[in-house]
Amino acid sequence: MKKSRVLVLASIMILFFSYILYKLVDIQLISTEQYGPNKVNLLAESVEQRSSEMVLSTGRGVLLDRNNIPLNNDIKKDVVLFPFLQSISLPKDITSELTDLSYNWKQKLKNEKEPVYLSELIGKEVDDALYNTLKEAAIPGMVAVQRTESEDPKIATHLQGLVRSNPEQFNKRYEGDSKQRKTQPLGISGIEKTFDPFLLSEKEEKLMYHVDAKGNPLLGLDLRYTGAQDAFYPLKIQTTIDSQAQKMVEKVFEKYKVEKGGLVLLDIDSREVLSLVSKPNINLDKPYKNDSLKNQMLTTHFPGSVFKTVVAAAAIESDQESINSSYNCNLDLYGEEASERQLGTLTFEQSFAQSCNYTFAEIGNKLVNQNVTILDDYANKLGLLGPVGWSGDVYHYDNFSQLPDEEVGHVWGNEHDPYVEKAIKQTSIGQKEVKVTPLAMANMMATIASDGLKQPVTVVKSILYNNNTTMKEFTSNKEIENTIKPETAGALQKLLEGVVENGTGNRLKPLPIAGKSGTAQTGKEDHYNHWFVGYFPKDDPKYAMVVVDLQQTYEKAKTYDIYKEVASNLLSDQKK
Repeated sequence: MKKSRVLVLASIMILFFSYILYKLVDIQLISTEQYGPNKVNLLAESVEQRSSEMVLSTGRGVLLDRNNIPLNNDIKKDVVLFPFLQSISLPKDITSELTDLSYNWKQKLKNEKEPVYLSELIGKEVDDALYNTLKEAAIPGMVAVQRTESEDPKIATHLQGLVRSNPEQFNKRYEGDSKQRKTQPLGISGIEKTFDPFLLSEKEEKLMYHVDAKGNPLLGLDLRYTGAQDAFYPLKIQTTIDSQAQKMVEKVFEKYKVEKGGLVLLDIDSREVLSLVSKPNINLDKPYKNDSLKNQMLTTHFPGSVFKTVVAAAAIESDQESINSSYNCNLDLYGEEASERQLGTLTFEQSFAQSCNYTFAEIGNKLVNQNVTILDDYANKLGLLGPVGWSGDVYHYDNFSQLPDEEVGHVWGNEHDPYVEKAIKQTSIGQKEVKVTPLAMANMMATIASDGLKQPVTVVKSILYNNNTTMKEFTSNKEIENTIKPETAGALQKLLEGVVENGTGNRLKPLPIAGKSGTAQTGKEDHYNHWFVGYFPKDDPKYAMVVVDLQQTYEKAKTYDIYKEVASNLLSDQKK
């Protein structure tokens, strides 16, 4: 019995060691590249375990301003330093260069367990001269690289947008897209979101190096670059933003501490957005909190008296009697009581300059009674209701919109208001349910300044390959249908000039500006939307600009101050 137990035990031991020996042979000799049910490549995994890396670029595409200046993902020259450098002797000239930058750089490096960027070690960027010196020195453990820093935008934050990690949203957005191998950060707002399919990373750019069992680099093995940029990718999005103008405008807004509102600046000829500011600022730590991602320039707001421009256009083309009449502007808009502003009897032109509510309530009521859709029609002819942003087919994306978050304006709140006299009169002065976006209002001014020609507004000029050749250019044609007559545009230009020369916009004198003021009730006592919309220089228009201070008191509103300072700066630059 005892002997048989020994034999059984011996057999088990032989089988066990035979299995162990087989597994070792299988791992080391037989199944080195396809081990186990998951077909694991053991050779590759072994190399991976002995390798480390530094990410030089996420591979995401970059945004450029109109002059190809990077707006985000700034490319910087830097030098990777390996920790062992602190314990070896370096050439005297190199030691001197580094000592001048930081007297204790070696001590700082001694505290590092992994390679570190020189810029992080010394607390400032590496200039071209030092970069070239260290690159030419070719010292082991000191590697000159170009890397891309992914940062939140420093200017035009609402327009550029944010990039954040959101695996759930990524999988939902790109479900079934076989080109995307793994989840990665994606655009959650602005241009970053709209053009996300073009900006997504093909592959990261990395500096790979091998380490020994203790994690020290094995510099006898070559450093490897993986995912290095090629001639075509990552792509670049060339925006229409003028970064210098944008910085200037944002500085002005910070000076006047605007809480809610913003500015839109358009190039009249091209309808390109040169600058856009939206307040309040995005909460970068909690972007979804309190709707901070919302771009107020693409959001509809009560326009107040700037809407009288639409009524004026309709009257000029449809009702000569109204524009040749005089009006008792001592009356309120209903003609029932005294107005708060006693303006006396005014002509049509004077009424526009002084923004007389009674005049435009009377004209609007007459026009709508003759043609119930006339205010909608002329709002559309002027390019006011929107969407005004560029849209079209881009490769396999049908009806691609550059500004998908742009809200659509409207004149009436319901189908009954056009048949109710008081509702018509309130609507005619830009109240009741009238809502438009500041972007569309800027577009209306550009339409008037260009003699009635409408054109889509763009925020992106083109998609570029990495070598700056063009992949897609966004062009837009001027519309010749459903527009106002050139003669009507000319008459509106005269009216807008009169507002600054002799009316509510005289605070902007002596600048060559034409435009219209507006103050709209918001439903909150003593708080109004304060607008000024216009273009300049008036004799040879280049810029259309809208400034709006939303839900603000009369005392704190800074609309005119901002408009005047920004316009003055732009006009001064134009003369240089």
